[in-house]
Amino acid sequence: GGMTMEAREFALQARIKTKVLSEWLAAGWLLPHRTGATEVFSEVDLARAHLVRDLHDIGINDEGVSVILDLVDQLHGVRRLLREILSGLDAQPEAARRRTGR
Repeated sequence: GGMTMEAREFALQARIKTKVLSEWLAAGWLLPHRTGATEVFSEVDLARAHLVRDLHDIGINDEGVSVILDLVDQLHGVRRLLREILSGLDAQPEAARRRTGR
């Protein structure tokens, strides 16, 4: 949710050159939404850009960055799945109790 920005503003916020931004987009490291011809970036993209910069700073190469971002995405998927499972479990006992009439 919250803040969205276009490429130029995003590059400014992420403190990267627009050329670098194009490269990162080509690598699939950022996941902007498309509205027509415009790419719209979110806070998630900003967080990813900062992560990429940090990884580069500690000497991780591009291949490593791709692997790490992939793992981060998987983790988020796993977290979402766990939340769904857990909220499903929360609802369970209630229904079970009602059926047994206790």
